[in-house]
Amino acid sequence: MSLSHREGLVRLARKHNALIVTDDVYDFLQWPTTSTPTSTLKHALLPRLVDVDRTLAPVPGPEEYGNAVSNGSFSKIAGPGMRTGWADASLKFTYGLSQCGSSRSGGAPSQMSATIMCELMKNGQLVKHIAEVLQPAYQRRWKIMMDALATHVFPLGVSVRTKEIQKTQQVFGGYFIWLDLPDGVDAEGLVSHALESENLIVAAGPMFEVEGDASVKFAGSLRLCFAWEEEEDLRNGVERLGRAVKRYLDGGVGSEEGLSGSGLKQSMVEFQ
Repeated sequence: MSLSHREGLVRLARKHNALIVTDDVYDFLQWPTTSTPTSTLKHALLPRLVDVDRTLAPVPGPEEYGNAVSNGSFSKIAGPGMRTGWADASLKFTYGLSQCGSSRSGGAPSQMSATIMCELMKNGQLVKHIAEVLQPAYQRRWKIMMDALATHVFPLGVSVRTKEIQKTQQVFGGYFIWLDLPDGVDAEGLVSHALESENLIVAAGPMFEVEGDASVKFAGSLRLCFAWEEEEDLRNGVERLGRAVKRYLDGGVGSEEGLSGSGLKQSMVEFQ
């Protein structure tokens, strides 16, 4: 989300006295899309929504709850098994959370994990790990996948959902690249075709929809993960995806009419 959109969302929440609960676990994994994958960063390039809320004029006073709270997780920035997180908001809001029974009775579901993370934060090792290991590694992996997509997939009419944000902000972060398929191409049908023809597992957009919300539909989208597989496997996987997309389009399976009676087995798991 661009900075202007973040500020606009906070203003909208203030207007309606609403609370924005953000699952912004990837906001500390940002990097510039214009530099080579060797630079290290000391902080996020774009402020989190909770930071925008704390600094956007008029700045909330010490007795105000604010309009945003951040739900963070160390599992994305320290290690997958570190199932410990935090809530970040105004002083008044966080004090209220601290008085809940779950906090007053022990402080965290795992005191051992929380103690370890506390020490890593105090001695600066967590920030160093993010800046010197995670951001350069994910930036490099993102570029590998984007270069492979530009060679094998984009010429087929597939596009990146966040392309406009990258043009204006030149910032990316996280584990995933979202793709929009050509008009009329069904993601779930393509996923099944990729599995059968290339033994390739890809995540179809519908598995990330909010059930019952008609405004959130991803029938023509795919989500690719560049954080898990080896770098060479990323190149190979995208090349195989390109072959699957081309055959899918050439075979006329991309329309609803072509999908009917195709008998393709459904698969909705992640390429990662």
